[in-house]
Amino acid sequence: MLSKPLGVVKYALFAVFDPARIVSGSVTEFDRTRWRQFKRAIQLSLFYLVNLVLYAVPLTLAGFGQVGDPGESPAIVESVAAGIGIGPELLWSYVMAFVQNCSYLFLFSILTFVMFHLAVWVTRSSNGYLQSINTVVYSTGIYLAAIFSVTWYITMAESIVVAEEWLIWLQAEFVYTIIDAVGSDLELATGRPEPVSLADATRAGVSTLALLFVSIAYYLYSLYLGAQINHDANRTTALLTVVLVVVSPALFVLGSVLVALYGGALSLTTV
Repeated sequence: MLSKPLGVVKYALFAVFDPARIVSGSVTEFDRTRWRQFKRAIQLSLFYLVNLVLYAVPLTLAGFGQVGDPGESPAIVESVAAGIGIGPELLWSYVMAFVQNCSYLFLFSILTFVMFHLAVWVTRSSNGYLQSINTVVYSTGIYLAAIFSVTWYITMAESIVVAEEWLIWLQAEFVYTIIDAVGSDLELATGRPEPVSLADATRAGVSTLALLFVSIAYYLYSLYLGAQINHDANRTTALLTVVLVVVSPALFVLGSVLVALYGGALSLTTV
């Protein structure tokens, strides 16, 4: 699909107007010998890694994910830096920022796969791991990457500060809802923020938030389609699969709260 420039354009159009074509795999791709299925899994993984790099490189070059003190650069980085004519500290800071930009998307992709496949397995609609890999590779490599990109932009753009503050408040409220539900008096490091109104947000800020929520809707819808098409799930089962994926962040926060209650420290952060 991506072998020619026109294929890239079609792929982008399908991602917006026909997500079903993006996440679906043909029967012949799944109904193969184990060796050919393994090769297909490798192909999907490579596709995901390419998308991961394409997602992380522009963010890194734009200054997203930069760490305060990346530490001393290894000898191999100094050698590479000397070869391309830039300072080793600068190159090392870019490497660390690139790793950070990749890590969040990669970890959430793994979480999505685990929860998605667990959901189709629990509902007895699973047709195999490859079908889940096919679904998650495309849903996270495209739509989840879009979510992270927009979120990064909101946190960095100075012209949409109100939108950033509202997003931080929304995340904090989500965490505190779970904290209050378990009857705990735990506090985030940033404390309990005051409510933020979008009345003072710029049009650009509101538009960016709208783009974020549209990306989230596409992400969840792609998982719904993947369950229906690749696992032959009915509408109810596909919807339940999406619900289980959606509640996974709540389970993560709940686990963090319980760990903090029994001797740990609440280390959740907002972006």
